[in-house]
Amino acid sequence: MTTTPKWITSQEAAVRLSVSTARIRQMVADGQLNAQKIGNKYRGQWQIMASDVEKKFYKKGATHKMRVKNRMTPSPITAFPETNYNEALRLMQQNHIKSLPIVNQKGKLVGIVTRGDMLRAEPSPVTSLSAYEIVSLLEKVTMKKIMNAPVYAIDENCSITNAANFMLENKINCLPVMQDENLVGIITDTDIFKTFVEITGGGQAGTHIEARMPDQQGQLAPFVQAVTNAGSYIASIVINYEENGYGYVDVKERGGDEALIQEELTKLTSVDNINFRASGQDKLLKFG
Repeated sequence: MTTTPKWITSQEAAVRLSVSTARIRQMVADGQLNAQKIGNKYRGQWQIMASDVEKKFYKKGATHKMRVKNRMTPSPITAFPETNYNEALRLMQQNHIKSLPIVNQKGKLVGIVTRGDMLRAEPSPVTSLSAYEIVSLLEKVTMKKIMNAPVYAIDENCSITNAANFMLENKINCLPVMQDENLVGIITDTDIFKTFVEITGGGQAGTHIEARMPDQQGQLAPFVQAVTNAGSYIASIVINYEENGYGYVDVKERGGDEALIQEELTKLTSVDNINFRASGQDKLLKFG
């Protein structure tokens, strides 16, 4: 297992935050970064707490909400190719993770192991081996034997939508995230789902308005204007274009009057198949 270093140099912190070392010292003086000084009192080197720098870095990029670096899990738990099965399983269970990036002794990404890979490495459930024999057998299975390599990864500035598309195209449920050649995070399909729910207003009160309109320039603006004219606050807009020459729009609105919205939309002769559904109408069902 490898871990992110607790302390980094002031120069490394300056590069990470794209500021000068003088600015780093000022941030230390202001209490924004925890630091320690090693060596001579006057010529010693400042060391900055790495976790403080990471928090500042990702907060700094918070305006770019649709970038992977603001949706990923930073500083992921990792293992070595030599890590055995039992140790890797403990890492996954203790940290509640389903994917384990594999790095070499220099910290460079060389592979990845998922919970599915781990399950495939286990003996069959109908094996005649005892529990002790199974544990002993798996002690000899290393991550090098079961990891996926080469491993797909993405840059931290990759968009969420492209990351999701890469996962779908390659039938994988996570992607290590890189800054140059350094592993800085991991993003999973769960992170993608959370992002989708957030940007589409899932879980919030309001009404979804679904409609069909021609896939032509200038069609969306009048539709949005009609909804806002009825006193609605638009929380999100999702558009899907199909080969039949039409676009299907789903608007999540709050505060509008359905009758007024209907009245405004009827003025748009190019919009049809209008459907209203309040968020409260959608319920989680249970059977059995």
